[in-house]
Amino acid sequence: MKKLKGLSPRLYNITFNTHTVSGIVISFGLYVIFFAGAFSLFKDEFYQWENPAARQTLVHPVDYDQMLSSLKKSNPQFDFSEDITIVTESAERPLVKVYGHLTVPKGKPEQHYYTTYFPATGQFFKDEKTTVGETLYRLHFFDQIPFIGRYLSGFVALFFAFAVITGVMIHWQNMLTKFHGFSLKGSLKNIWTNAHTVFGLLGLPFQLMYAITGAYYMLSFLVLLPVVMVFYDGNQEKAINDIFSERAMEVSETSPFTTKNLGVTGILEKVKNENPELDLRYLQIKHYDREDGIVSASLENSKTFAGDGSVAVRLKDGALISDKLPGKKTYAESVLFGISRLHFATFGGLALKAIYFLLALFTCFVIISGVLLWKEARNKKSYTDKQKQFHHRVTMWYLAISFGLFPATAILFSAELLIPNVENHVFLVRAVFFVSWLALSIAGLLLKTESGMTWFYLLVGGLFSVLVPLANGFVTGDWIFNAWSMGLYYTALTDAFWAGTGVISLILATSIRRSFKRSSGEFGDDTKPHGNVTKHLHRI
Repeated sequence: MKKLKGLSPRLYNITFNTHTVSGIVISFGLYVIFFAGAFSLFKDEFYQWENPAARQTLVHPVDYDQMLSSLKKSNPQFDFSEDITIVTESAERPLVKVYGHLTVPKGKPEQHYYTTYFPATGQFFKDEKTTVGETLYRLHFFDQIPFIGRYLSGFVALFFAFAVITGVMIHWQNMLTKFHGFSLKGSLKNIWTNAHTVFGLLGLPFQLMYAITGAYYMLSFLVLLPVVMVFYDGNQEKAINDIFSERAMEVSETSPFTTKNLGVTGILEKVKNENPELDLRYLQIKHYDREDGIVSASLENSKTFAGDGSVAVRLKDGALISDKLPGKKTYAESVLFGISRLHFATFGGLALKAIYFLLALFTCFVIISGVLLWKEARNKKSYTDKQKQFHHRVTMWYLAISFGLFPATAILFSAELLIPNVENHVFLVRAVFFVSWLALSIAGLLLKTESGMTWFYLLVGGLFSVLVPLANGFVTGDWIFNAWSMGLYYTALTDAFWAGTGVISLILATSIRRSFKRSSGEFGDDTKPHGNVTKHLHRI
């Protein structure tokens, strides 16, 4: 077999240094993106767990016309002539969300209205005070940082793509031999080098996909701006209408009112009967009570990649005025939704989400091993003690911020149910999450060593993980087996996940502690080039 030609020594050094610098700059931010993003994959599945009021089962299909009629009776100001958006019910979230407007005097600014409909009881609730999935979802693109958070996450993703590509350039010549040579023997630097290289190459397609799609989402203004300027003469509205064709459907403000329009529910039933493999995702209704009324329905097949589409139907006579179902969309209409399905794993069910989740945690390990490799590579005689201490402090801060997110996430889940459902519930839960993350990060730094910090976060994370199903059981009475028997599968699986995570973390923490006690009675000094940590890893 002919040996692959590698980079020239000069190009190798340049590539290696840029890979190292770009990786270390974005490391803890990238860790947060992947860790929070891993949990965001199950945002819909967590919904029933975090919102006990939603722990209901759908006994019959929702009649949307009856629902809107009931909404109008309960709130006469609700305006049928304005745009109405309905997020339909699903197995994960058996509730209907309605977004619309209220009638206001002429000349006054428009007033938006939002409510949640519970099909099992026929009741409306204006506010939902839950935030677990939303907090983690927004954290994974730094939305909590005002103004620049999203753009910052986009540039982190862009630099991550750069780091992935340069990493391949460095290792592609001998990537196969790296797998055969992987071992936990030798110096700590060799261990982290092998781990970073092997596991990084294993997750390479996944990491590159997320780097590209993440950068596209957060920096889309840079990608789409030239397209809008060249192909649409700067007309942003026209470009958006080509992608979201239902937005381009115009209605007349002078259209007469009517009570003879066809029912939305009947129209949707016909569409679903003709496309039984598609599930309804959301509706957009224009002029519900006027002669030129239109209903647009977004549908998807969650088991196929190109399984999303939409139709638009005239309410007056049921005529189909737009058909963008799977197989009938243009490239411009397909690409954006395709990127979304690829990024959020919405085309392969729970099995694909589980694979994405594991690969995201896998990437977290690659990030941490890269930081430790960076530190160990500088733990040699050519560096002064002052420089080594600086490298050690940077590593400790990176690890504290990253590892502290694990127990803080478990605390977020418990706080959701333990904090009373008061007006500022969401603020209090988020405050507990971020304050606990900060406190845990500072507490980890007090241990001084990487090994001691790892033990600490496994112990604390395990304890708080076990508390999650206990909090749910004591607050709601829906213990794991009870929830499963009642058909609340996502609630039971969420509790089971945290219980399992807690037990595994506590076992690992106990094993690490015993190993260090047998060898030295204390955690080793991680600032030494080849301290006790290597032999402890061998023992574990």
